[in-house]
Amino acid sequence: MATNDVQLTGGIRSNLLLLQQISGKLDRTQQRLATGNKINGAIDGPVEFFAAKGLNRRADDLSTLKNSIDQSISTIKAADVGVTKIEGFVEQARGFITTAYQNLGSDANSMALRKSLSEQFNTLLRQIDKLAQDSSYQGKNLLVGSGLRLDATSSSKSAANALPGVTASRVTNVMKADDYVIDITGTGRISANASDVANAERDRGISNLSISGFQSKTAGNFDPVTIRYTGGKGKDKTFTITEGDVSFTKTFTTQQWAIAKATGQALNLDHQFASGTHINFDVDFDQIDDVPDTYGLGTSVIEKFVDVAVSVANFNGVGQEITRSGTSLLGQQKLSDGENSWNFDTGTPRLTIDERTILQSASSDAQIGSAYGHASSGIVGTPVINAASIATDATFTVTASASAADFDFITGRFTSYGVNLAGPGGVTSTGVSTDGTYTFTSGDGNASVDINFLRVGLNGVTTAAASTAAQADGTEAVTGAVLSAAAISLSSILSPLASNLAHNLNFTVKSNDTQATFALDDGYGGKAIVTTALSFAASAVLTFSVVGGPNDGSVIQLTVNPGAFRADSESSIRYNAIGQFTAPDELKFDQRAAQAGFDSKLTTVQVTDGTDQNNMTVQLNETNTNQITVVSQNVQTDGQGLAIDFAQNNWLDRADIDNAAAMLEAAKIRLRSSASALNNNLDVITTRLNYTKEFTDVLAEGANKLVMADQNEEGANMLQLQTRQQLGTISLSLANQAQQAILRLF
Repeated sequence: MATNDVQLTGGIRSNLLLLQQISGKLDRTQQRLATGNKINGAIDGPVEFFAAKGLNRRADDLSTLKNSIDQSISTIKAADVGVTKIEGFVEQARGFITTAYQNLGSDANSMALRKSLSEQFNTLLRQIDKLAQDSSYQGKNLLVGSGLRLDATSSSKSAANALPGVTASRVTNVMKADDYVIDITGTGRISANASDVANAERDRGISNLSISGFQSKTAGNFDPVTIRYTGGKGKDKTFTITEGDVSFTKTFTTQQWAIAKATGQALNLDHQFASGTHINFDVDFDQIDDVPDTYGLGTSVIEKFVDVAVSVANFNGVGQEITRSGTSLLGQQKLSDGENSWNFDTGTPRLTIDERTILQSASSDAQIGSAYGHASSGIVGTPVINAASIATDATFTVTASASAADFDFITGRFTSYGVNLAGPGGVTSTGVSTDGTYTFTSGDGNASVDINFLRVGLNGVTTAAASTAAQADGTEAVTGAVLSAAAISLSSILSPLASNLAHNLNFTVKSNDTQATFALDDGYGGKAIVTTALSFAASAVLTFSVVGGPNDGSVIQLTVNPGAFRADSESSIRYNAIGQFTAPDELKFDQRAAQAGFDSKLTTVQVTDGTDQNNMTVQLNETNTNQITVVSQNVQTDGQGLAIDFAQNNWLDRADIDNAAAMLEAAKIRLRSSASALNNNLDVITTRLNYTKEFTDVLAEGANKLVMADQNEEGANMLQLQTRQQLGTISLSLANQAQQAILRLF
């Protein structure tokens, strides 16, 4: 079948073909102008099309990669912000240390301030950890490191906690695995800071102050002893002795002082706390009232020492041993109730010490304590007991008995004492007639005790009946014009003389022509006067009722025989007697049995493996043949990070503050190193981001050059083709005119 049933002339057919070609070219030019591309498909130019497509695909890949790089930069910037803020926290912590250095006193206020600062320091360290943990960005945290963690093993902590008096054992700031051997020693012997004792005697006006004893193994403490005096000049004196939360109060009255002063005795405060602490001192009202400015009013704090020490030695670091002792001064590694720490280069072992029971863990040899009590002067030095025979902790009590007939009024002591020693083996006795060492063998025969006695000191623990009238009369001494001793006698003591005193009853006799006057002076302020006729037919009994002093109310009778007096004369008569001795004081000493003690070991090991899950790998090209890994920096306070340990021992010691300061300085260097590592990676990645951006533009530009049309050229082509199309149309019209002329013929 013919494609065209209409027969065209050659001219018309030629013009038609030309118009068809021009129309095709117009369509192509219009497409180029519309798309801006001269290659719109593989058919337009397969080489250029596929080359441009490859460039565009690579540009698209890099554009996608650029977003990933951008997010990586944000992750690093988040970490950098965290490091900057942590540096601020470190500077803030340094301020706490500066304030602590400015308050290094051992007074209660300074220690309380340092403890408060240490607690604030610990709070700040926890905030550093939380800030580091909160610095993650899209699941990546560049401030927590690899997660590697070292800690003490559960079994070693349990073993340490099994020690009596030890709980909450742990190791902080662990830098590497180590073993820490714990050794506890001490006898529990109690003493006091000599400087504090001297200051208390000076400031309160007291004397012979002593603090001694053995610490209880169930109720001990490390608290200071506080002496508070209230009263006033010429008033009663009240002393309150406090140890921890336990107080003891004793008031001395002006009447007691008057008697003590008159009799030459000392008022004494003697007390033993349940903790084992024993305190004793003498009270002199005049001495107290003579204290300049304060008259003794106020409070004295005396640092107490307890012989117990906890030593910790390590082996895997720089092998060393650190000891915290109850006999150290405050601020010089003193052992305290509560958490104690020992700082090593591999970590910091921490033990919570119970002051009440820690002595149960201590190893010690058998010990004998010094004598204590108001009558402690009765024993010279320390008693001696064979250590092998000391099987238990015990207290020995010394008491004595004597006869009034054995009292020596010149030396002020009895010439012979029956001394009893009560101890774990029962009660044993011996006679003491001279100063020196005496041996007591226990009732069970298993132990012997050697004690060096000073007899005059035994009076306070001696019981003795008061002198009878006959005994006192036997001491009569007459001077002056009175007749012989047989003419006058002390016949009775109706009311007893004051206890625990030796009495010199002095009667002065003055006579005139008709009468004789007896004046009694007991030497302690007690007096009595009796007047009698100068002569009488039978023996007369003169009754003297003492007024004043410790013998106030005592009644003494003299029997006077006829013719005992001479007119206008003066005589004196003296009788010596003792009141009843009631052992008002105590004389004791303690023994402490040997103890094997306990020891233990804290072992630190790696408990969590490190991983790279917090590291960030950044892809730098589209084929992943170039990448950089940003390693997570541990800026937490643990031993694998900044290694800033929590405050040690409440900053009671300057050394603990020095440790904290050194750790902060080292942490600042680590922070700078971490910040530098992050910033170096940031610079590299930022450079690669900029390169990727620019290179993507280059690729896109290259692709465009391959397919992009020249708009000016295509516009000119369009104009030319339109002109040609018009000319073709005219030509076709002219070709048709011949046939139209023929048509007009009809």
